[in-house]
Amino acid sequence: MTEQDQKWRDTIQKGGRKAEQAFQELTIFYGPKLYAQVYKLVKNDTSAKDVLQETFIKIWLNIDKFEGKSSLYSWLYRITHNEALNFLKKEKRKSSISLDQNIIELIPGAYQLQGKGPNEILALLNQAISNLPDKQALVFELKYFQDLSYREIKVITGTSEGALKASFHLAKEKISNFLISQLNHSPLG
Repeated sequence: MTEQDQKWRDTIQKGGRKAEQAFQELTIFYGPKLYAQVYKLVKNDTSAKDVLQETFIKIWLNIDKFEGKSSLYSWLYRITHNEALNFLKKEKRKSSISLDQNIIELIPGAYQLQGKGPNEILALLNQAISNLPDKQALVFELKYFQDLSYREIKVITGTSEGALKASFHLAKEKISNFLISQLNHSPLG
């Protein structure tokens, strides 16, 4: 945890006027980065702002539970990510993973996707990702969709680069196997 993060946490946990000012500084500093993460999932400015507001309320109410075992940003990111996923579940909306990205390169025999609509492909991909263990799903999202380096992911998760590479590899393998099994068991076209 950075010295500034420690200062914010300690000041906020003490309460009072200085706590409000410290929290405001924290939200100004981390808000844009967290907003970008939420927006990537919900793809709607108003919804992203609502989720971020709920996230900051949750952070304010629970910052005393932050023990500092990970970086503050990692803790904030996890809360933000979970709030965005909860929002999507409540709204019964699909995650807005861009289908313009080359997802199909993960799938040997991708020709089986011909005739499938974008919604079908997205639903299969979301189902594959939701079947992953939380850690693998997070690493896959950060590496593949957000194009973060393993070093950046290490800072967020507090996990070694070697373990992150293994998690990403396993996630790709599981997603690929899931998609192949689903495509082999579903009617084409």
